[in-house]
Amino acid sequence: MAIMHPTQIPETYHAYSEVKFFNACKEQLSDKYHVFYSVRWYSTNNGVREDSECDFLIFHPDYGFLCVEVKGGTGIRVEDGLWFLVDHDGERKLKRSPYEQAEQSMRFFKKYYEEEVEAQFPGVYGCAVAFPNYSINAPITVGSPLETTIDLLGMGNLQKRIIEIFRFFKAQRRGSSSFLSPDAQKKFISVINKRIALSISAGALIQDKERELIEINRIQDTVIDLLAHYPRAFIVGGAGTGKTWIGIKKVIRCVQSGGKALYLCYNKALADHVSAIISNNNADCYNIDSYAYLLLGNKVATAPEKNGCKEYSELFCSLTNLPRYDLVIVDEAQDFTEDWAFCSNLMVKDNGSLYVLYDESQNIFKRDFGDKFFIDTPPFVLRYNIRNTANIYRYAQEQTNLGLDTIANQIEGVEPDSRKFTRKEQAIAFIDSVINKLVHREGVKPQKIVILSNRKKENSILSETNLVGGLKLSDEYIFTDNSIAYRTIQSFKGLESDIVIYINHTYKNAPKTESVRATLYTAHTRARFYLYVLNFEESERTC
Repeated sequence: MAIMHPTQIPETYHAYSEVKFFNACKEQLSDKYHVFYSVRWYSTNNGVREDSECDFLIFHPDYGFLCVEVKGGTGIRVEDGLWFLVDHDGERKLKRSPYEQAEQSMRFFKKYYEEEVEAQFPGVYGCAVAFPNYSINAPITVGSPLETTIDLLGMGNLQKRIIEIFRFFKAQRRGSSSFLSPDAQKKFISVINKRIALSISAGALIQDKERELIEINRIQDTVIDLLAHYPRAFIVGGAGTGKTWIGIKKVIRCVQSGGKALYLCYNKALADHVSAIISNNNADCYNIDSYAYLLLGNKVATAPEKNGCKEYSELFCSLTNLPRYDLVIVDEAQDFTEDWAFCSNLMVKDNGSLYVLYDESQNIFKRDFGDKFFIDTPPFVLRYNIRNTANIYRYAQEQTNLGLDTIANQIEGVEPDSRKFTRKEQAIAFIDSVINKLVHREGVKPQKIVILSNRKKENSILSETNLVGGLKLSDEYIFTDNSIAYRTIQSFKGLESDIVIYINHTYKNAPKTESVRATLYTAHTRARFYLYVLNFEESERTC
């Protein structure tokens, strides 16, 4: 069975001919094959970007790759150089020859590979057109040879037909290798996955992502329905398992049914993010310190401290008008102290609900809420990561040995790009080149990129840098079209970005303590589709 990217496509949302070809590849091709479905790419025509798509890209390590364009209907015809697809409902004109389209995709991916790895593609490259529903007994035009055509008969033994097409192009391209080294194989698969990830970040595949969200919503709604029978509960899950979204949906449901809801967390940026989502639902949303200031005003200054954290419970208990809620959500609860947990309970009405969402693997502050949430029942456990691609999440697990109970996403994605630097100038130049390429060549919007660091900007290698890739480097909390966000891991907890560039300031022979591992795990799992890791090693600890 072939290795499919993605592993499946729902018949409801895709053309019958493409689903038929997808299933034939999956069932008939051996596990040597990697088959990529719907890979977006672009070309530039007179300075204008034009987006295109390769229906199927088929990779075989003993040969190379084929780009296959699939056409359905009940027939195909050409008149005066124009192509028409015939169907039961009539016919429609195609924009261009499917053979030309397949060839353009082939040339793009060969060039793209060579630019990415800075080496010539060593294998066979070719293109074909598939008509899964009917037979083609003679060439349609001069430019559509039967050697590169897959028809209904060829679909019956697809693996044999694919090998024939590979051999046809190998004979055409004398000098092409019939074997790709393991390194070349890995690089090619990584390059194609990168193309897919960048396509998503650049705005392609929006409909597919919306359909994916519909499925995620369905699963989360089931969890929320189950929670209705448990007024107080812990919800535990690794990074990217959807804890925050479950909390948001519970808040919205509560308010829409006439209740009063409070969302609490520790991170102000996360509170602001959630507040923007639920702003039309008349719910309260705060980080714990801001909420304390709202209730106590200047009395906050008199609150005692323990381990660097203010303790508010005594002051809260002294209030005669302490607000109480039908629902209190505590998100990222691993950041809470025992005192804050006790305060959260004070806000819950006698018949109200309290849900506490947390991930001990992200406890970068090393706090402990103890038993002050007063919840005795076992937690609900979320197992499936729905944020990160599989390669990103597996990388986070391998680097930290954390989050091992969480099951990775089925979308493979790209291997994280991890590099080591000892010279600040080289690291900055690399960041500059990455931003330049992503924004100005790939069309990724700056808001979809975040530079994360385990240090504040003034203490980082970017302390004196104001521009990256020609864009302003901003450590403010507002994302704009003309700036790249710089965030510390602490300020970005609970949030995510399509592309993360993580600067890990470290020093020679630095131990991987529990706190360091938690910080790395949190940083790596902020990235949805692409992760760059820059390990900047200093000779000795300076900060």
